Amino acid sequence: MNEVIEVAKKGLSYELYKKLLTVYGRRGEKAFFYLKERRIKKYKDFFVVVGREEYVVDEFFCTCADFLIRLKGEKPCAHIIAVEVAKVAKMYDEIDAYYVDFM
Repeated sequence: MNEVIEVAKKGLSYELYKKLLTVYGRRGEKAFFYLKERRIKKYKDFFVVVGREEYVVDEFFCTCADFLIRLKGEKPCAHIIAVEVAKVAKMYDEIDAYYVDFM
């Protein structure tokens, strides 16, 4: 993740896309899509990534099936990767509310 973070400091770029694809494969490519489409939302309590559904990301935990079932919490899913990059590059929309109030 550190090598991706260094590239992310420069913002959304082809270099970031290549690094995400090289390090994380298809999940990195999906993470780049979420970043490019501005699908990361920062609420007061959680980050949320809007995909087919809204996925809650908190630290290195995600509510998606990929993370919970296929990866078994051992590796980051595309949503966690997108949030970590978004934090560094400030590429998220900030919402002045608690996500739990919308659940």
